[in-house]
Amino acid sequence: MNILIKNGIIIDGTGFPGYKSDVYIKNNRIEKIGLNLQEDDCELIDASNKVVSPGFIDMHSHADLMILEANKAEATIMQGVTTLVVGMCGIGLAPANDRVREYYSTLVENVFGSSRLQLFDTIQEYMDVIEKKGISTNLAFFIPHGNIRASVLGLDEGAATPEELNSMKNIIKRELEAGAFGMSTGLVYPPGSITSTEEIIELCKVVRQYGGIYDSHIRDESIKVLEGMGEFINIVRKANIQGQISHWKAAGNFAWKLTPEMIKLVENARNEGLKINADIYPYEESSTSLAGFLLKPWVFKNFKENLTKPDTRERIIDETINMLTSAFLTNLSSKMKEIPRNKVIELMFNFLKDGVRIISVLHNHKIEGKFLNDALAILYPKKEIAEALLDFVRDEEGSIMVSFKGMNERKSILSLFKQDFVCIGSDGFLVLEGNTHPRSYGTFPRILARYVREKKIVSLEEGIRKMTSLPASILGLKDRGIIKENYKADLVIFNPMEIKDKSTYQNGRQFPDGIYYVIVNGEITVKNGKHLGVQKGQILRRRNND
Repeated sequence: MNILIKNGIIIDGTGFPGYKSDVYIKNNRIEKIGLNLQEDDCELIDASNKVVSPGFIDMHSHADLMILEANKAEATIMQGVTTLVVGMCGIGLAPANDRVREYYSTLVENVFGSSRLQLFDTIQEYMDVIEKKGISTNLAFFIPHGNIRASVLGLDEGAATPEELNSMKNIIKRELEAGAFGMSTGLVYPPGSITSTEEIIELCKVVRQYGGIYDSHIRDESIKVLEGMGEFINIVRKANIQGQISHWKAAGNFAWKLTPEMIKLVENARNEGLKINADIYPYEESSTSLAGFLLKPWVFKNFKENLTKPDTRERIIDETINMLTSAFLTNLSSKMKEIPRNKVIELMFNFLKDGVRIISVLHNHKIEGKFLNDALAILYPKKEIAEALLDFVRDEEGSIMVSFKGMNERKSILSLFKQDFVCIGSDGFLVLEGNTHPRSYGTFPRILARYVREKKIVSLEEGIRKMTSLPASILGLKDRGIIKENYKADLVIFNPMEIKDKSTYQNGRQFPDGIYYVIVNGEITVKNGKHLGVQKGQILRRRNND
C-alpha cells in the first residue's frame, strides 16, 4: 500500500528551515514532495500541525544483544528510531568461535546479566538469521573488537604476535566484506582494556582499507578523559581512519571543568583534517554493570564459587578496595590525597551506597530504582557493605545494571551537545522484562522536548539534523537521513509541542508521548502511537546500503 502524507511541516534533516508540503511514498521510497498532491489507491495520513521528519538514526545501540528475542524493537521504534547502529563498545554476538564462547560464558554473560546469548560464527551468519526472522528497524553492524581479539587470544594479556595479529586482520577483512561499517572498541572492558594502542592502530589500518570507521568507548571518560581522547585521536591519525567517539562525556565533577579542552581537542583534530565525530545521550546518569565495575576478570571464571568461598571472597574484597581506592584517589585534589587511607575507603563506600542507583536485577525486582544503600539494607540488613556487595552480586548472578550520576547537564552535556559534529546515540538495550535505563526508551524524544523545545539549545531543524542526516553522512548512507525524492521512506510524524520522554530511573520502560507515525522502508510500523507489529527493517551494509 502506497502512502500519502498531507499538510505536514517537512523538516528534511538537512538543518534548513521547515516548510509545509505533502509527501507521497510508493513502495519503499519517497516518490514525490509537493503541495496539493493527489494520488489514488493509497493510505492517507493527515499530518496537520505535525512535523514530518526523516527516521531517527541511533548511532550507538546495544540492541543486537537481544534483537532476535525482541525483534519488534518497540523501545526504539516508539521513539521514532528507524535505524540502529550495533556491535558497539567491542561487544557483540558475532564473530565467535570456542574461545569467544568461553569469554562470553565466563565474563560477558555475568557482567551484562544474560544467560541467553546465542553467538554466531560470523556477522554474515547473524545477519542471515535476523533477516529470516524479521525486524522492525534497520540495523547497521560494527565488528566488536572484543570478539576479534578473544577469537585469537582469548583473555590472554600481552601483545599479539605477528601471526596472531594477522589472524585478527583476516577476521576483520571477512566481516567488512560482509558489509560491516567498521570496528568498535570498549577500552574499559577486557580484552580491550588489555590491548595496546599500537595493536589497535594496526587493526584500524585494515578497517581503513575498506573505507570503514573506528568507533570507540575510549579508555577513560573521567579525570583522564583528555588522555583517553588523545589516544583515540592518535589512533585515528596513525591509521588515517574516520573516527567516532562513543557516548562522549566528562564523567565526575572533577572532569566537568575539562569540557572546553575536550571540545578543543576534537576541533583541532578536525582542523588538522581528521574525520572525527561523536555521539551523546541526554542523561546525567551513566549506566554499567555493577559486577563489571567491581570485579576483576579472574573472578568470573568460577563466578559463584569465587563469590562464596571465604578465602577468595577475602581476596576479592582486598582487590576491589585497592582498585576503587586508587581510582578514588586519582579523582581527588592533591590536598585531599593527604586523607588517611581508611578515611578514603569510608568516603568511597559512602559514595557507592548513596551515589549508585540500581536500574535492573535478575531476581529482586522490588529494589529496582533504589539507591544501593537502600537496596542492601533491604536485602542484607545485618551485613557490612563489602560482604553485602559480594552477596548481592552472587545472588543476582552478576545481573545488576546500575547508574551513576557522573555527568552534569549545565556544566558539560549541553556544551558537548551543541557541537555541530555531535549526533545522538542512546547506548540503549532491548529488554523483555524488568527495568532499564530511561535512555533505552526516551533518548530521542528527550532531545526534542528538553534541549530543543524547553531549553532552546538548538533549533528544531538542527536537533533533527543531529538525529538524521548527520549520522547518515557519518555512516555513508546515500539514500537515508533526508526527506528527498527517491530516498528510502524512513519517516517519523510527531507533534513538536507534545513530544516528550516519559521513562524514568524507577520505571524506564515507558513509551514517549507525541509520536504518531513511524514509517520504515515505506511501511507504517507505528500508527497513532501503537506498534502494528510490522517488520520491514533491513540489514544495511557498508557497500550496498539498500
